[in-house]
Amino acid sequence: MKIAILGGTGDFGGGLALRWASSHNIVIGSRDEERAKAFAEKYKRVAERLYGKEMEGSIIGDENFQAAKVSEIVVFSVPYKNLIKFTRSIRPFITKDKIVVSPVVPIDKDGESFSYAPYLLSGSSNLPRYASAAEVISFELKSKRIVAAFHTLPAKKLCRLEVDLDYDVIMAGDDTEAIKQVSKLVSQISNLRPIYAGPLKTSKLLESLTPMLLNVRLYNKMGDLSVKIV
Repeated sequence: MKIAILGGTGDFGGGLALRWASSHNIVIGSRDEERAKAFAEKYKRVAERLYGKEMEGSIIGDENFQAAKVSEIVVFSVPYKNLIKFTRSIRPFITKDKIVVSPVVPIDKDGESFSYAPYLLSGSSNLPRYASAAEVISFELKSKRIVAAFHTLPAKKLCRLEVDLDYDVIMAGDDTEAIKQVSKLVSQISNLRPIYAGPLKTSKLLESLTPMLLNVRLYNKMGDLSVKIV
C-alpha cells in the first residue's frame, strides 16, 4: 500500500514511516520537495539497516501535493493552525477513494496549562459550531473517508524504534472500510492495538485527550504519556 505522510519530516511522521516501511511504500511530503527527499533518504537508510533483506516497502520524498496524488492513504501530520488553509490547498489531489488519517489536535496554552481548542465555524449548517480537526477535514474535502487516529502517540517514542509502544490507538470515523484499513495499519506496528470509539462526531473527545495528557505530564513531572484501555 502507498501511504503519504504530509508534513512528515518531524518525529511523528518519521516514526510512522520507519515503522510502516517494512511492508508499505511511504511517501514523505513537505512544502519543500528537496527537504522531503533529504528526510526520506535518512529514514530509508535507517529502515534498510533495521529490516535488511526482509524490507518489502520503500521510503521516498516529494512535495505535499504530489505525495497526496500518488497515495492511497494520506496522513495529515500538519500544524493545526494552518489546517483549513492546508486542506483547501490539497483538496484537488484527494480523490473520493482515498483514506485520510487525521492525528491533528487543536491546542491552546494558557500560562502553563493546555486546553482543547476546537475550530469555531460560524455560518455553516453542515458542521457543528465547534468542530474537531477531523470534522474540518471531512467538511473541506467533502469526504466521509476520514479517520481520526494517533492523537496520543508520543512522537519522540514513536521515532525511536528500540522503544516498545504498548499503547492503544483510539479511532473515530464514519466509513467502515476506512476504519478497517487504518486498524490494519495500527496493528502492523508492534504492540499497538486499534480501538474504535464511534463515528467521526466523537473525534472531539479523542482529540481532547492530548491536552489532558500534556497537563498530567506537566503537573506530575512525568515523561511522555499515552493511552491504554484496561
